[in-house]
Amino acid sequence: MKRLLSPFAALLCAALFLPATGHADEASVDEQIETLLGPASDYKELFYAFKVGLEEGKSDIVVSLVNYPITVRIDGSEETYASEEELLAAYDDVFTDAIMEAVANQDYGDLFVNSEGVMIGNGEVWITGVCDDSACTTALPRIMTIQSGN
Repeated sequence: MKRLLSPFAALLCAALFLPATGHADEASVDEQIETLLGPASDYKELFYAFKVGLEEGKSDIVVSLVNYPITVRIDGSEETYASEEELLAAYDDVFTDAIMEAVANQDYGDLFVNSEGVMIGNGEVWITGVCDDSACTTALPRIMTIQSGN
């Protein structure tokens, strides 16, 4: 005798085998950040300051959100910047169309979060907590990685 699946079992099977069509939402991203990294409000504030700063051409704000020194990788070439002033001088070389597009297309609710930080795009930008002191009682989020291309 054939046994039919109950409506609940059929729904569960469909949910497991069909591709996901929805996106994560801001609440679940906040929860992941809180669990793995620290206060989600700090990461959210930095994310939006960075995104809006890039979109509005506020280069002084953008470079103030970066942790220094930073080694930037663009199209197979690496350059290290020791300060906001150095990064500001190379701003157009660093914040390429690929970087700008990755950030512009990133929604907060679709961020990838793991114990290493928060990823924008396909890894073009990473936000990670940076310890304020040797005891690391607080770790403020900063831009730690900027990269694109090969």
